[in-house]
Amino acid sequence: MRRGRLTLTAASLALAMVTACGGGGSGGSVDARVFGEQCRPGGTFDINGRAAVLGTLNVHVNASGLVEVDTTAELLLVIDIVQNGTVVKVIAGGCGIEIPDVPIAGQDQPIRFEVPQSTIESVAGVTGDGALTSPSEVCARLETDRFTLVLGAVLDPSTIGTAPLPEADDNGNFRFCPPSADTTCELAIGSNCACDQEGDRKPGTTLLAYNVPAVNLDEVYVALRTQFALSGEVFSSDLVNGEIEATIELGILGCHLAGGGACGAGQIGAVKNLNPVITQQPGNPSLFRAVRVPPGTTCTQIVDMRDTLFPR
Repeated sequence: MRRGRLTLTAASLALAMVTACGGGGSGGSVDARVFGEQCRPGGTFDINGRAAVLGTLNVHVNASGLVEVDTTAELLLVIDIVQNGTVVKVIAGGCGIEIPDVPIAGQDQPIRFEVPQSTIESVAGVTGDGALTSPSEVCARLETDRFTLVLGAVLDPSTIGTAPLPEADDNGNFRFCPPSADTTCELAIGSNCACDQEGDRKPGTTLLAYNVPAVNLDEVYVALRTQFALSGEVFSSDLVNGEIEATIELGILGCHLAGGGACGAGQIGAVKNLNPVITQQPGNPSLFRAVRVPPGTTCTQIVDMRDTLFPR
């Protein structure tokens, strides 16, 4: 059994509906690499509020040794920050997870798995702690706990970050949450089992599949886990730049043929073999930038404003 794993380091948590940094220069800090910006001390900040966060992930893709390529992906988040002096509470949710394309020799179009936005938004936000080195001085360091978002499965909270994801065996069977394989995650019983994330009567979370060789698929069903932790500098009340250490893992549960009908065990096995191992590019840190948005701004609105909030 193989599980796609994305291990990456991203950079830049920005808070504000502005594109300019509120400062620039803290010497040798790693955060000075973010978009060429440096934090300039001297001002004060208050980072309470909601932010949209865009991570541009510089990753290396290895698909069973058949393909090895450096590429990029994106991670789009929404976070709410409650600051009390140097103590920070963060509620984080996903707005977009881009799984890197897998180019195949002799095939014009790469393999692509797409996570629908509505699927990501169906996951409740997770809460974690953070800490600042100063309650108000610009260029203070911000460090957060590791956050874990799980789609298409229920995991034991005590081992949510390390428990193996449900995955189909050689016969195409997997552990599902009672009473049935299409039990919605809200009604699922038990733990470390797969559930129906979207309520579409399909196991796990449904990814759209494109250009999979040998097996003409339109959907793949997976358990998905993404984890991330933030570390950065507060540039202003509206901008924090830093690094994010993150992982994305997939457990393949099944698939659907474009011509109709569920995949058999052999076809599910073929998809598992194409599930890429994705790692951070050495020496090329991933970057992220987040922008403050008004309270109550939804993921749909953030996606619609993506190019305004984060000019390409």
